[in-house]
Formats: sequence, C-alpha cells, structure tokens
Amino acid sequence: AERDETAESFGELYRRQRAEFPAECAEHRYVERIKAAYPVHPEVFDRLYREWSTVERFQRTRGVLRLMAAVIHALWASDDQSPLILPCSIPLDDPLVNSELTSKLDDHWRPVIDADVDGPTSRPAQIDRDVPNLGRVHATRRVARTIFVGAAPTLRSANRGLEVARIRLGSCFPNDAVALFGDALNRLSDQAPHLYVDRS
Repeated sequence: AERDETAESFGELYRRQRAEFPAECAEHRYVERIKAAYPVHPEVFDRLYREWSTVERFQRTRGVLRLMAAVIHALWASDDQSPLILPCSIPLDDPLVNSELTSKLDDHWRPVIDADVDGPTSRPAQIDRDVPNLGRVHATRRVARTIFVGAAPTLRSANRGLEVARIRLGSCFPNDAVALFGDALNRLSDQAPHLYVDRS
C-alpha cells in the first residue's frame, strides 16, 4: 500500500506539471514502472543501465548492484526518510559511494565532485547556505548530484550531458516546488566552472 501510494503521488506530480518533466512520465505506465522499481526511482536504473554501463570499467549488472548496496547502506545510516531513491539521493560525499563511481572514471573526477557536486565545502552546499529557500530542501546539491549521475559517464560520447527535464525528474519529490530546481540550476551554472550549459 505504501509503495502504491508513493508511486501514485509521483505520477500525479508528473501529470500535473507535465511540461516540466519528460513526456513519458505523464503516462500511467510510468507509475507502474515506479512500482516495479520501488524503493528506487526508475530514473536511477535508466541512468545506470544506459549511461554508466557504457563506461568500460563499470560492469553492467555487478556495477549496479555494488553501487546500489553502497547507496542504500549510506542512506540507511543517515536515516534518510525520502519516499524513493532518486539520482539526487545518491550521496556522493559518502566515501564508499564516491569510490564506487569515481574508480570507474578518469582520476580527475574526485576534485570536481568535492568542488562542484557534493560535500560540505562544495559550491552547491555554499549556494544552499546562502539562499535559504534552496537550502531548506538542499535543492542545489540535489541538482548537482543528478547532473553528475546523468552526465559524468557521457563526457566522451556524442550525446553528452542531461536535458533540463531529466534534471528535474532526478531532483524533485512530490511536495517540492519544481521552480526551485530551475533556480538552483541557474545559480549553479553561473558559479560552477566544471558545469557547461548549452542554452541554444
């Protein structure tokens, strides 16, 4: 019952604000996907199986299982109360989670994560501290985590990056004001030197 209620609340968000999210999220079958993947949001698995599985050192099934075990343990240890695990829920400041991802990428990612993605001294954390409206829900940190999870493995591919609708999808919970995440993205893109935004 809790699973179904959670899935329906996400589905209602995607239908009510259909212009803000990818088109397929407004369809009823997306609610069924949420139920099937519960307590993990389908977007997490989409990013891991589509983008991360193309990274040479990320073993498709074993890599996903190892990462999700580390993520779930870190969230359990921090008493995270979120209704689903979204891309923004992946705690990149946790050493084991960080290692599971960065060990599969080039060496230069650790300082990028520390500076522009996650951790107490990162730019997203600073923006969230400076703007209480964003900081109340950690909006900038959630946006930065979502971008990393979706875009980092595509750096050398022809289709790089992540669409804004997917950033919202990976960052928003049903009770959130969706506009906050656009504000957080704009502020982050103005301040984070490692983040490129194509405004065309």
